Order: sequence, then C-alpha cells, then structure tokens
Amino acid sequence: MPLMRFVRETLLDPRSPACWWRHPLMASRVVSGAVENALLPFADRLLGRRGHECPVCGWRGRRFRNFLSGDEVILHCICPGCGAFDRQRLLVLGVREQLRSRARAPGVIVGFSLSPALRFLLEHEGLARCFRCDIDAADRRFSPDFAADLRRTPLRDASVDWVFCSHVLEHIAELEQCIDEIERILVPGGTAWLQVPLEPGLAHSRRIPVDRYRAHAHAWQFAPDFGLLIERPGWRVTEVVARDAVGAKERSLYGIDPDERYWLVRKS
Repeated sequence: MPLMRFVRETLLDPRSPACWWRHPLMASRVVSGAVENALLPFADRLLGRRGHECPVCGWRGRRFRNFLSGDEVILHCICPGCGAFDRQRLLVLGVREQLRSRARAPGVIVGFSLSPALRFLLEHEGLARCFRCDIDAADRRFSPDFAADLRRTPLRDASVDWVFCSHVLEHIAELEQCIDEIERILVPGGTAWLQVPLEPGLAHSRRIPVDRYRAHAHAWQFAPDFGLLIERPGWRVTEVVARDAVGAKERSLYGIDPDERYWLVRKS
C-alpha cells in the first residue's frame, strides 16, 4: 500500500483503531514499527546480514520486517526479500517435507488467495502449474488466474490434487460451505493445506460481525477447536504446530513463532 494512503487510512481516519488522536498508544506502536522497518536496510549494511534467513527465497539479514495495520502490530515476522510471513515460512517447510516423502508430485494445484511466498515456492520447486484463485480477478496482490467464490467454485468434482487455503476461511461466514466445496473438488487421496489465525485465549471458535473499518474484516474468531470444525467422513485431519514440527534452532533462524500452525487434510 502506498505510504500516504496507509497514513490516511491508519493514522488519520477517526474510525481506525490506530487513529492518532483517538488511540495514541496504538498509533505510536504503528509509527515505531514503521520507523524500525525503514531502518532495517541500513542496519544490514552497517552490522552485516547475519541472524536470520528465509527458507523461501534465501534472504539473510539481522531482522525480519514488522507487520503493521490499524488492528495490530506483529514484530519481526515478514521477510524483506519475498514478503513471506512466518506462517508461510512454516507452510513452505511442510510442503518441502511432503514432497520429499512422496513418490509422485501433485498434478493439479489450486491456491485460494495464494501468497507470494507460496507462489515463489511452487514456481521454483518444479511442481505442476498452480492455478491461483481469488474473489477478485483484478487483485494484484495474489495475481489470480481466475475469479471464484470459495463457497461455489467452477471447478469439477474430484479435479484437484492439492488445495492451498491460507488465512482465507476467517473472512467467510459460511465456513461449512467452504469446507464442503474443498472436499468436493479434491481427488481421492488429495490434500488440503489450511491455515487460519487463532484468537489468543479463546476456548471455542465463534462467528463475529464483520467490521469493515477493521483491516482484517474477519467473520470468524478461531480457537484450537478449528480442527473439529472441519472434520468430515473420510477426511484425516492433522494439526501441525511449529514447536513440534520444527526444531528450536531452525525456528530461531527462520523467525517462526512456535505457536504457528497449519492443518493438513487428506481425503481418503
């Protein structure tokens, strides 16, 4: 997002949770995070590019970049090289592990709002063509090949080997419909890679009203029971948590939160 638009929508809009005269504490966190982001290239040049590495693009540097929005500030989570969040770096490690253990690579891959990090991975791992889908075909963030509503896709039954759906489901109120659609398009033996954010301290997932003035515009707050919500007959759901799947040394090197996770769903 252009700098002036970000300032206007985040710090100067009275409806923003980071409006500087209504919410000065949050505004100061955003400004502090932005200043640190601006100084990161100078720190790398002066002090050397040692400390962290991105498993997606190979970037090396002293710190990952901060994520900034009116809703929240997440420190040191974005790769300055390819833009991968720590959740995406974790997913990339999982994909590579799956590819090493498979006799045959997946044939047809569909990514819903596929991140630049995963697009980079799929294009450089020699995999089959990944069709990128988003609700808006003109959205340049995800460079979609076609537009589709996840609740009603134009894809045929049992036509996709792998589905990627990272941080999409929390924006759609009709969760059951989306999961049923993913199940429909997967081939027998197919795999879905699902990621959603978990709300800290929440015991049970819940629907919430969408606030269009919030940057995230979530329709769900998910809890650790997410895996139960997506269970279907004939599905095998595996929750992969970073602290269990990735060693402490690698988590530190790659800047991955130990509580970050994804759900691996296989259709029998």
